Amino acid sequence: MNHNRTHSNSGPSDNSSPDELLRRRFAGLRREEQQWMPEFATTWARKTSVPRLWKRWFAAATCALIALAALLWMRSTKHQNNTVASITEWKAPTDFLLETPGRELLRTVPEIGAWRGYTPVPLPVTRSSPARKQVLH
Repeated sequence: MNHNRTHSNSGPSDNSSPDELLRRRFAGLRREEQQWMPEFATTWARKTSVPRLWKRWFAAATCALIALAALLWMRSTKHQNNTVASITEWKAPTDFLLETPGRELLRTVPEIGAWRGYTPVPLPVTRSSPARKQVLH
């Protein structure tokens, strides 16, 4: 490898700093680009002189056509039946999984103190006798 190559674009003074070298190279590129670029004022004048009225009419007509198409589509897909289904009538497709054996036991609340088919029998009324203590020997 030859490490002693010289740069062909470095210019007349090779002793300058790398920053100065980059500044000169970018300045040269800027001058070269400015030769081909048009002036800003002429570009701006050309842009504003072109009538854009037809573009606005085209955009307005496009929006109107889209709105008309959407309106016609919504009218064509409208249901003939005007009844609205209630949320209480909806049934989930997995409701059958909740129906378990013995679910009637889970859905009722037991009544404490009363049983179906049970009739209480009145207790015989007895007179209470004084209690006597018996002593065990």
